[in-house]
Amino acid sequence: MDRVFVEISYNNLKHNLDLIKNITNNKSIICMVKDNAYGLGAVNISKCLSNEPLVKAFAVASLSEALQLKTNGVNKNIIIISHIFEDDYFKAINNDFIITISTLEQAKKINDIAYIFNKTARLEIGIDSGMGRIGFQLNNDSLDKIKEISNFKNVSIFGFFSHFPVADCSLNDLENIKWTDEQEKRFDKFIDEINSINISYEDISISNSAGILTKRGTKYSSVRPGIILYGILPNNELNKYDFKPIMQLKSRIIHIKEVEKNTYISYGKTYITKDKTKIATISCGYGDGYPRSASNKSFVIINDKKCRVVGRITMDMLMVDVTDVDCSVEDEVILIGNSKNENITLNELCEITKEFNYELLTHINPRVKRVYKD
Repeated sequence: MDRVFVEISYNNLKHNLDLIKNITNNKSIICMVKDNAYGLGAVNISKCLSNEPLVKAFAVASLSEALQLKTNGVNKNIIIISHIFEDDYFKAINNDFIITISTLEQAKKINDIAYIFNKTARLEIGIDSGMGRIGFQLNNDSLDKIKEISNFKNVSIFGFFSHFPVADCSLNDLENIKWTDEQEKRFDKFIDEINSINISYEDISISNSAGILTKRGTKYSSVRPGIILYGILPNNELNKYDFKPIMQLKSRIIHIKEVEKNTYISYGKTYITKDKTKIATISCGYGDGYPRSASNKSFVIINDKKCRVVGRITMDMLMVDVTDVDCSVEDEVILIGNSKNENITLNELCEITKEFNYELLTHINPRVKRVYKD
């Protein structure tokens, strides 16, 4: 019996992929599975989606993540969408991974290494249309350099990509809505200029999860869903589609006791009982990735009833008030997820703790077992 585990639904994952297809009129999909698929298991997620015809590629952040997919039998295109260093170029080329570049110098080094080993390296060229992170800037000098890259003998251009930094803004944030619209126009213009100098490539993408939900950049050949693939919205206002969370975080009761009025619970004496109280100790803590900042604020679900977390959350355990709940040691506890009548979403927990939903999701410790089901 697992003390704490993440339960992951393949059916909900496929449901979310189908929604993305419908929203984008069946554009190709580059699935973001970096950081172990946001903590949910990159190999299992990728294998589940590998046979989907519209899934064009899986995107990861490092050579090690790409190798993990390939050695576990994922045979689709794998894009290393973040920067890798020169000493990783040969392995990336030899494994036919698609390498992201942002400079002419990177392309030259990759071309030289590919030439030595009689290989053709595939490149994903980053375009900085407003993110300010990586990528060629939107100017004529960049066009000249991209044209030069396209003439290298031992590289081919897989595609061009950019990224929306504020497409997930509030629907009332007129300034950032306008800024995103202008960013999309700048990117469109630059792609038109690339097309005018007759460069061969296979793919273009700019639309991330928020872009998909607001239908920005979806005219291009591919879209790049991340968080929505896993059923979590980048902004709760963007809830017009029925995305389903694919994960639930669950644990077990390991101890139950009754304590008297004016009993302190956990470190720091931050909680004191107001009456005689039944306290259940749950086998999950901040060492597992459940945020300590939820202490005295959040709820869990036990036997279809919400129970308040009391006292500070510890590294491996937390305590809840179960005075009004019929429960026993080893009963299941839902920390994120739903029972028949109750629900606790990741975003709801983040609103309580003031944490970023992506960050909380990726902080679930690898020691927490991932359990996959249809």
